[in-house]
Amino acid sequence: MKILKRMKKAFEAKMSKFVDEVEDPEELLDISLQEMKEHLQQVQKSLLELTTIKKGLEKDLEDVKDKAELAQQQAQTVMDIEKEDLARAALEKKADLNEKTTVLKTEIEKIENKIEVIKSNKNTLAEQIKKLEMKREELTFINKSADAQLEVKEIITGASNNITDLNEQIKRAEDKINRKEAKLSAIDELVADGELINDLNSGDDIDKSLNQIQRDSKIEEELANLRSKKTGEA
Repeated sequence: MKILKRMKKAFEAKMSKFVDEVEDPEELLDISLQEMKEHLQQVQKSLLELTTIKKGLEKDLEDVKDKAELAQQQAQTVMDIEKEDLARAALEKKADLNEKTTVLKTEIEKIENKIEVIKSNKNTLAEQIKKLEMKREELTFINKSADAQLEVKEIITGASNNITDLNEQIKRAEDKINRKEAKLSAIDELVADGELINDLNSGDDIDKSLNQIQRDSKIEEELANLRSKKTGEA
């Protein structure tokens, strides 16, 4: 279990480092801003829904009040014709409607309080979005400026990957040239010491030997002719 926990922590640490390296500050700001705007839309939607409910309850309240007033009028009318039982029924109906009126008023008041809280939150969130938009422009400028300065300093100090790669290529080229020069020097030294035969010169030596043989043969032929002439004269 301890090994698994350590592996998990090591993995999380590496992933956190990787995410930190690949995260773009400007993208993070854009994501935060988008999330806040979406949250604001949800708040506005909730505000609309509660306001709609409140309007419906207010309409119900007006209807109940009208019915309660009508019940009062009905009770008065039947009392005028000495129908006390009907008047009682009308007054009982009015009492029920008054209770319903009280309940509706309480519900409306609760919803109004919720609406006020949501309005306050909405205004706060809208203000935060406005500040973040202004801050985003400022931070974006700072981030781009920092990137530009960092790139220049990396180039100047030789810390840039491009400069590092270029230096390595130059170093490899120099090493190859130095190896070739060393090999040439070694060959020249061995040839001078007689340890190696220069193939080019060996070809010249063969030609010289052949030419010398032809030359000697011609001389011998000429000498033979001279001897023949001298013998004939004698």
